[in-house]
Amino acid sequence: MQPRDRSAVVVCIGNELVADDAAGFEVHGRLAGIGARLEYLGVAGIDLLDLLEGETDLVIVDAVQLGAALGTVHVLDWGDLPSCGGEISGHGVGLRESIEIGRFLFPERVPERVTLVGIEGRCFNQTREHMTAEVAGAIDRAAAAVRELVRGGRHGQEC
Repeated sequence: MQPRDRSAVVVCIGNELVADDAAGFEVHGRLAGIGARLEYLGVAGIDLLDLLEGETDLVIVDAVQLGAALGTVHVLDWGDLPSCGGEISGHGVGLRESIEIGRFLFPERVPERVTLVGIEGRCFNQTREHMTAEVAGAIDRAAAAVRELVRGGRHGQEC
């Protein structure tokens, strides 16, 4: 059996109206011409599965709370994500759960390689103009990490 050609989808998640949660929206705006299918979800969860079309690679961009310094950009392979339930991302059904459900129900649609590019945030209860300076300063670093992943680069790092 021949290996299939690699293809990628990048899904940026976050409410564009809410402070640090808008990080995914901001990264999405910087990824035109990335060389992968690019999608945006205001709220994650199970809706993520509707965007998957059998690509080999999925890169998810979202604001996260993993306990690192504010503005840290995490690049984590799916297997390296801590088991924190819905605390990783505050969008109802967590990203991990959504992927696991998809792998069970639609194994042909869910990519074999899943990576999270998460920007460490803190302000999720204020309007957009209250995005923290550290998160705003991390947007370009996160976009660069996504571009590198789409080209087949690094995993499992912070930048």
